Amino acid sequence: MNIQQEIRVLNTAVELITNYVNYSTCCFPEDRTEIVQTVLPKDNTAKKYFFILLLEVIAGVNKEIIPSKEDGDSLLRLLHKISISPILGGSKASITGLKRAVEEFEDWLNYEFEYDIWSANIQKELKIKLSRKDAIYLIGNRCKHSLTRSNAILKKITKIYNESGASLDPGTEVLVLEDIDTWLFDDFGGYHFTKLCELSAKVYYGIVQYIRPIYEKSLVREDGIKCSYTIPEGITEQESKFEFYELLNQARSPFLPPIETWEHLVGRL
Repeated sequence: MNIQQEIRVLNTAVELITNYVNYSTCCFPEDRTEIVQTVLPKDNTAKKYFFILLLEVIAGVNKEIIPSKEDGDSLLRLLHKISISPILGGSKASITGLKRAVEEFEDWLNYEFEYDIWSANIQKELKIKLSRKDAIYLIGNRCKHSLTRSNAILKKITKIYNESGASLDPGTEVLVLEDIDTWLFDDFGGYHFTKLCELSAKVYYGIVQYIRPIYEKSLVREDGIKCSYTIPEGITEQESKFEFYELLNQARSPFLPPIETWEHLVGRL
């Protein structure tokens, strides 16, 4: 990964997280110094929007945009690579927050859970086993796609159900898509909404902590009001310069409240 790709990954992550963890999508208190222990979405549409953008953080990125990526690399995985070998600069201490936040998020996503459900459409009681990452994959794609574009998630959830003893036939497979709306979107998604806000906010603040010293070093004050940034030598493309400006501007005034998920919303699923 070169310096321009690192900037793109960082800038994309900040933009995504601030687009789904914010005061328009989430019910945060007006007092921004208050520690938030529970978060609810503004409404059902906001909740769907939240999971669609969250999926972009954990899904694979395109090689055309990040040529150095390896197979299966997500935005979160690329952030972890940056936290191990940062290119922009800064001290070792400034990158530790990002590394810790990304590893906590990845560990949380990889956790596998079992859940007893009653599927009303196929009239079966099942014990489902899957990872939290797979759960978010199903939720995000279900929120994003209509029935006519749901082939991939239909195959995935059908496989999960068959492994749980459902033995679905082709005529009833499509019926289980609605289960994603209940035991995943409502139960899992509602239960972990606060924790997902917390994990995402920690990644955001990890990036801000890494970028802040670079911002202070790059900032040039030309008079009492006007200011500019010094561009690192490795940034030559005009688009990358713009992304660098955007990234530094994000570090100027962080706005997300501190989130510490209530202990009763941490486990179970």
